[in-house]
Amino acid sequence: MRWKTAPERRMLSLQRPLRQGEALDSHQISCVVGDDHAALRRGLVAVLEAEDDLRVVGEAADGRALLDLTERRRPDVTIVDVAMPTVDGIECCRQMTAQPHPPAVVLYTGHAEPEVLQSALDAGARGFVVKTGPPQDLIRAVRTVHAGLPFIDARLGAFLAERHTQIASQLSTRELQVLQHLAQGLTTDGVGKELYLSPATVRSYAENAMHKLNASNRVHAVAIALRLRLIS
Repeated sequence: MRWKTAPERRMLSLQRPLRQGEALDSHQISCVVGDDHAALRRGLVAVLEAEDDLRVVGEAADGRALLDLTERRRPDVTIVDVAMPTVDGIECCRQMTAQPHPPAVVLYTGHAEPEVLQSALDAGARGFVVKTGPPQDLIRAVRTVHAGLPFIDARLGAFLAERHTQIASQLSTRELQVLQHLAQGLTTDGVGKELYLSPATVRSYAENAMHKLNASNRVHAVAIALRLRLIS
């Protein structure tokens, strides 16, 4: 058995807390980085902290540590490698976005595959960046998702456009209208009054939309529709 070195122990526990007496600038975007490759993780931290408006408040080398760290540090943005040990990046994303005050999640991966992108989007990721791209892509992704907008690597843009077209063609006008009103915070009865539909019909349209979007519930369906810009 090999004992972990002091740097390894530091990286696998709290990972880079703010120093005593040190405060986070209110104008900075706080970030947590999760990647099991130490050299790459240090490189990501260096790239992010070279920007005045970005601040790394923690690092983790596996998924379980990342989930714990994100819950404790509550960053604005969490950057997650898809291929993480203990808990993979997609599942980390799913659990983090289910939190009451979730961070914006950017999946950072060496796998520029449409299937991985689809899994990431379904799990609630706002950003998807391929590792082979320039570092500026990650910086732009962090700023973009923090502003509440999606960021998809340009190399997968064509797939996303195709997926958008396919899903949009599957959803009926009424299903989109129901999702739009649910996104505005209306209840089933409220949607029914707006669209002159019975509550049972509203529920039927919502369930159909959930099925077509492969969503686990209404909130998930609305989130997917918003990310794909099917509704606003």
